[in-house]
Amino acid sequence: MLRLGRDSHRTLGLIGVPLAACLALTLAGCPQPGGGGGGGGATGNSGLTGKYIGSTACKTCHTTVHSEWSETLHAKALETLEKIGQGSNAACIGCHTVGFGEAGGFANRATTNDLAGVGCEACHGAGQDHQRWATVSNNVHVRFKGVACQGCHAANASIPLDLSTQNVMARNLQSSNCGRCHQSEHHPTYDDWRESRHSQLDEHVFAYFTGGTNVATCGACHSGDYFYWAKIQKATSYIDMKAGVSVTVGNAMLQGKTEDQMAKVECAICHDPHAKTGKAVQPEDGRDYQLRFDQVKFATPTNDLAAAQDASRFNLCGQCHHARDRVWTDTSREPHPSDQVNVFFGEMPLPASDPTPIVASRPSVHLGAPEQCSTCHVYRRPLQEGIAPAVSGHTFEVNFAGCVAAGCHQSEAIAQTKFNGLKVEMDGRAAAVKAALDAWAVAHPVEGKGALSWEYTSEGGPSSSGQAKIPNAIKKARYIYYYVVAGGGNGVHNPDYVREGLINALALVNTNPDLLP
Repeated sequence: MLRLGRDSHRTLGLIGVPLAACLALTLAGCPQPGGGGGGGGATGNSGLTGKYIGSTACKTCHTTVHSEWSETLHAKALETLEKIGQGSNAACIGCHTVGFGEAGGFANRATTNDLAGVGCEACHGAGQDHQRWATVSNNVHVRFKGVACQGCHAANASIPLDLSTQNVMARNLQSSNCGRCHQSEHHPTYDDWRESRHSQLDEHVFAYFTGGTNVATCGACHSGDYFYWAKIQKATSYIDMKAGVSVTVGNAMLQGKTEDQMAKVECAICHDPHAKTGKAVQPEDGRDYQLRFDQVKFATPTNDLAAAQDASRFNLCGQCHHARDRVWTDTSREPHPSDQVNVFFGEMPLPASDPTPIVASRPSVHLGAPEQCSTCHVYRRPLQEGIAPAVSGHTFEVNFAGCVAAGCHQSEAIAQTKFNGLKVEMDGRAAAVKAALDAWAVAHPVEGKGALSWEYTSEGGPSSSGQAKIPNAIKKARYIYYYVVAGGGNGVHNPDYVREGLINALALVNTNPDLLP
């Protein structure tokens, strides 16, 4: 059986269900056309006669999703305008209702109340074509044009399922869907996200994906498609509703696609569009942020390799910004540059063959920041009318205003000065380690590599046989060097831990170990 995601066409749950049961479920509560599930002026929906059917109509099948969505601020978006006396402001209503300005879209609460708020059709598109009617055995039967219905339709050829016109509800992960409203000086989230690296796909990673490789490894953090289906939905396959085909979650799922057809780290990867989750620690103004993972999470430092890669230990950012399976005994490639959360907690994975720490575990002084990573990387500020635009924080660049808002530093200037000082120190220490490694390599050349004799194979160093000649002290030093440079954020993520790591690395090189036989 195909495993469908929570917001897929799970609504019917009809795969493999007998037709009689299918009809029974359908007839029990199908909304009448144009009624939005309410019907008549008494409920304020007499105007639902066009292409929009209203979120109540979606509730009949998508019961859980509708219930969760109804608790979000999206569901109450028009109310937020009305509370400030802007409920009739045409410049605002378009982003606080469904279909405003279009035929059959929101007009007013008296006639189209089910289209008030950011309802299902605001993101998924108008639902009339999704809700088709036919007469079967003298009974009214809703024919949802989605592959989830195939269990009944395939077994009963008299009820055709035609996907050729692709009248299925839009479902995609692209942030542009959110960007239709979350942009401009009031809500620049989408504009800022487009400037971030989250919105980009590295060239070499794209080549892997479109070639049908590495999705199941690199895709865990570089592909929004893979992350969504494998890590959020925990699915082994899903249905491409537009193409009407089943897609296996794995290396071939993006084969042949263009970069524009691939999801990056989109809004819906970090945020759940359908539900309040309670995972934000101090949301403003009654918001929830609808985070998929905890914004703040504490973990006991460990040097266990499996634990260092276990995303369940970490906060939202740590779902991707954690170590991979490389330890100091590996010689082909340097530590993956994604270990920020491990450095934050003061831990470093060690090989099972030698679990002796090479840097003592030490949690960061910044561990208690109110929002952890988000404190500095997702600082937010509302629009200051006539003074300054809103700040969304979604470029994810460090904003020193966050240091002040958190109560950690008295001013942005002080925070900036401390950061600059730390950067100078750590850059100097890292440069000293690299210089010492280069000097050792010149004195102990391997395979004619000269100053690169200490490097990993992938960085121009010796081959695997040559790597076997490099002493453990040098291997440990180079691992520390790459580990803290990649994950230290110039040391600010964990100053004491990074400092001690670089001191240890220099000491290891300065023992001047000879090449192994």
